[in-house]
Amino acid sequence: MTGFVPKKIYPQTSWGETLRQARLRQGWSLAAVAKKLKIRTSYLLALEEERLDKLPAGLYGRNFLREYARLLKIDPQEILPALNDELSAPDNPFSQPIVKPSKFLIFPKIVRNILIALAVLVCLLYLLFYFQKIFWPPRLKIISPAADAFIKADHVLISGQTDKEATVEINGIAVLNNHNGDFSQTVDLKSGVNNIVIKAKKPNSQARTVIMPILAQ
Repeated sequence: MTGFVPKKIYPQTSWGETLRQARLRQGWSLAAVAKKLKIRTSYLLALEEERLDKLPAGLYGRNFLREYARLLKIDPQEILPALNDELSAPDNPFSQPIVKPSKFLIFPKIVRNILIALAVLVCLLYLLFYFQKIFWPPRLKIISPAADAFIKADHVLISGQTDKEATVEINGIAVLNNHNGDFSQTVDLKSGVNNIVIKAKKPNSQARTVIMPILAQ
């Protein structure tokens, strides 16, 4: 009876160790490989140590592995099948899709467009207010006398308010107003109905006119 001779079993080399041994056999340093492939040394080391969490997400890590294997004259298809279980894991960085910048930045773009629209709206409102202030007729308020007043005298004191930059005329005669736009002027009356015409106008605006009928005795 033939005696039993135990067979020595060698442990299977992992894909990361396969990369490392191939690199050492060919005399490559990690720095030299990194310079050749334009891949960070930390990523190459992560591949050799099979630390997938240290690699960039999506297709970048997979492409790094392919480029590294080809440089070492290793068929990438001999390594990638060993990663099937890891690549299929939901938390594996290789399995995560790369977010396109256009999708990633869609919210900031919306915010930026809203801010631009608001800025344009504010500018338009400011211009509208500015031109309205220039071309719109000034306010004109008559304080005394009251409308349709009955005056037992041959004169009356007309007083009112307007914009400070406006000029005032009463029956065609210019009247001075102070820095607040207040004005007053005594107007002679004749017996009967007197139509007092009060006009206020800014340099480039239309005139605002108030006609006050006053009955004098």
